Amino acid sequence: MLAVFTDLDNCLLDHDTYSFEPALPALARLRAAGAKVVFVTSKTRAEVEFWHRKIGLTHPSIVENGGAVIRADGASFVLGRARAEIVAALRDAAAATAAQVRGFSEMPLAEIAARCNMTPERARLSAARQYSEPFVLLTPDRESALRDALAARGLTLTRGGRFHHALAHAGKHAGVAWLLDQWTAGPSPCVTIGIGDAPNDEGFLRLVRYPVRLQPASAGPVAWNQAVLAILDSLPQS
Repeated sequence: MLAVFTDLDNCLLDHDTYSFEPALPALARLRAAGAKVVFVTSKTRAEVEFWHRKIGLTHPSIVENGGAVIRADGASFVLGRARAEIVAALRDAAAATAAQVRGFSEMPLAEIAARCNMTPERARLSAARQYSEPFVLLTPDRESALRDALAARGLTLTRGGRFHHALAHAGKHAGVAWLLDQWTAGPSPCVTIGIGDAPNDEGFLRLVRYPVRLQPASAGPVAWNQAVLAILDSLPQS
């Protein structure tokens, strides 16, 4: 089995335009090889379903930075806690540390759309959070104190390409580890590739055979395509 675990924004998808067309050659090679392409993303389940339809994939996914694993049959394995609990804990931690935060739960759809360079409809999908709260930290000097205060409340603070995220679960790597446990229990070896560009990708990149850390300045679907093709070329009968 061949499995590719990939972040979306600034990896398979262009950071600004969300285009994936430059990655089509590598996607075609992966499809021909019967590979599983697993999105490992801060995006919601609704967003992942949108991109599955656009790209033509039906594989498992890991959503909201590991809040849940969505299997190919649509069933979910939840690793996180309810968003309402996370929002309440974030507000409490921010007040306790004099950190100024503006979370998705406070933003109208028009603001989410503007911050993410999205259409209002896509912003609605992004706002449909279940297990995490993305936010803008308006006082960067309070990040360390906020991290500690969240940890005291059972939450984790992580950073993606655009936002900080408050989570009540370990992160993306926990979802990848869960899937790998299912797949490596079978009779066939699992060859794994991981692609990411942000701090919240580091954990799952340590779990794969071929980790690819795209540099933010040159990341995106062009670099994603080149990296995947290079690895496939190095594999026997790929």
